[in-house]
Amino acid sequence: METPILRAQEMNAVAGRWSLLAESLYSLPNWLRTAESREAGDRHYSVLDGEFAPRGGLVAYHMTEESWFYNNPVTQLVRQDPALRPFLSPEEQRWLSDHAGRLEKAAARLAPALVSVLPSGYLPGLLRAPGADDGVVGELVDELEHLCAEQGLETTAVMHVPERDMALRRVLEHRGYVSYAFVGDCVLPVSWPDLDGYLGGLRSPRPTRVRREIRGFEESGATLRETTIDDLDDRHAHLHCEHLRRYGHDVHVAGSRTLISSIKANPTGRGRVLEAWRGDTLVGFVVFYEANQVFHPKMIGVGPDERRAFTYFNLCYYGLIRIAAVEDVHSIVYGPESYEAKAFRGCALERRISYLRAPEDLHDVVAGTAAAIDAAGRRRLDSFAWQT
Repeated sequence: METPILRAQEMNAVAGRWSLLAESLYSLPNWLRTAESREAGDRHYSVLDGEFAPRGGLVAYHMTEESWFYNNPVTQLVRQDPALRPFLSPEEQRWLSDHAGRLEKAAARLAPALVSVLPSGYLPGLLRAPGADDGVVGELVDELEHLCAEQGLETTAVMHVPERDMALRRVLEHRGYVSYAFVGDCVLPVSWPDLDGYLGGLRSPRPTRVRREIRGFEESGATLRETTIDDLDDRHAHLHCEHLRRYGHDVHVAGSRTLISSIKANPTGRGRVLEAWRGDTLVGFVVFYEANQVFHPKMIGVGPDERRAFTYFNLCYYGLIRIAAVEDVHSIVYGPESYEAKAFRGCALERRISYLRAPEDLHDVVAGTAAAIDAAGRRRLDSFAWQT
């Protein structure tokens, strides 16, 4: 009997069945509803229904040239991250240079791509019910490719597959998807009873520097306090917007206000806020979510003059570490990039592998480019002193 498939463009239409599949914070219906408020492009939800319960789910997005870089496989291939350049071999540099023109011309066909990914989660947008066999993985990829053809697109991708997910990787590789390791998720395991235990687990001379950063924050007159999502207001929106601008993002405070409104309207996991105050002035904050005994720091805003007080690190690291240690939290997930800072503070690395299938006549140039990015990406990720 053919498996019925529920399809929709909005989470509200499939939320009841989808919620039975969602295990991570980033696959929860309200997390995806929040993403809908930020993403203007087309999206697709599919649920493989079963006799008694759903067996699998898929979410996929149309990614154009304007889409966010880290969820955009075509842009990652065509406009490689400058951070990879020092890690390319001479042969890889020559190959990319020799084929850059052809790849640039191919971009018009490669994009838009239909990409399966969980927004802001660095995980693929393919969900399997507990105990589902490998056949469900194949059915989900079938559905992704069906949607791609139905939409008249020529490129499909599955982003940020955990390296250990061999069932999904085997299916994608068997179907001719090319792969590359471009990012890694940084995770701080919580295995100590307090901040001193955390410091004792760091390799020398890291504890000395961390203590100096904590002391600098305290001597600046700043303090930390926890509040709720409901207390987010325009001060937080301005701090968030200014914070993103310092990292080169072209953003406006209206976008931060919209994000705050959506966060309040779509409560996800256990949403919490840690703030930094100096006197009566809010100088920083981090919104973090607790799900399955894991902390996920997400929305961050730190004032422009807080570098010397180490406010960012006291909020996002040492403040959260203190809370995690007393609440039986297993880990804090910090996501990709800023690898040096995360490795220094004790994070371990979990590689993510992205997969892309291009038109057959472009397979050679796409595969060659992906191979060069993969080699350089792995060298880059391996170059940091990860905690083991």
